[in-house]
Amino acid sequence: MDMVEKESGDREALQLWSALQLKIPDLFRDLEIIPALLHGDLWGGNVAEDSSGPVIFDPASFYGHSEYELAIAGMFGGFSSSFYSAYHGKIPKAPGFEKRLQLYQLFHYLNHWNHFGSGYRGSS
Repeated sequence: MDMVEKESGDREALQLWSALQLKIPDLFRDLEIIPALLHGDLWGGNVAEDSSGPVIFDPASFYGHSEYELAIAGMFGGFSSSFYSAYHGKIPKAPGFEKRLQLYQLFHYLNHWNHFGSGYRGSS
């Protein structure tokens, strides 16, 4: 947020962030997070298929909350419903999933705003 304020002077975004910060602990209350190895940039542009099956590339890997992995995918068209069904068949949605997904997407939107400009402000 410091970069957003510095580069754009957007005080409204900073005020909204200040209010959101107070609500973040509630999104994770009573949630057990088991760190998983994540791709870190999983979206349709980083997935392909060849004769031997799926190919996933351009990772930004780290250990983190499995829900984080789905955030950027949803921003850029997502994947098929069968992908999400299979994913949630292995890792069921925990209560509050949708709200945390929005928080994780906010990170990516702010990151894109910082890197690519104010065109991402409305999404952030």
